[in-house]
Amino acid sequence: MMWWAVVALLIILSLATYAALLVGRLMGQRKVIQRALTKRNENLLGDIRYIASAMVDDRCGLSEGVIRISNLLMALQTPKRIDWAERFPSVFQLYNSVKQLPTHEARNKLPRQQRMRQDLQREAEEETLRQQIIEEAKALTELSVDLL
Repeated sequence: MMWWAVVALLIILSLATYAALLVGRLMGQRKVIQRALTKRNENLLGDIRYIASAMVDDRCGLSEGVIRISNLLMALQTPKRIDWAERFPSVFQLYNSVKQLPTHEARNKLPRQQRMRQDLQREAEEETLRQQIIEEAKALTELSVDLL
């Protein structure tokens, strides 16, 4: 009867060891995932800062910049949900007004008059929001992982 207890104890110890091994692997995987997520967010933030800086220095058009920055901000993965449209309202206001405009081939297929109307509409919206967008772009150049 005693040998059953010894066998049971050996089985329990081996299962406990295996469970500890699995928990260790899980914790290691979580660290790897967290490091990868941090690196991804750092890369996205670097791109956001670069584009924002280009917008401030007038090396990038406002419409193109807000489209790129808005998509990069929405791609960031943060522990808690951040309402980027609330933090950068002018950027997202211009983004929402130009995101539906056709680009590339679709734009080239439009009649010239329609393209011109869209350009005038976009440029008017850019001019209306220019100063606020530049101020928000300056703030975006300072955005860091710590501020998320």
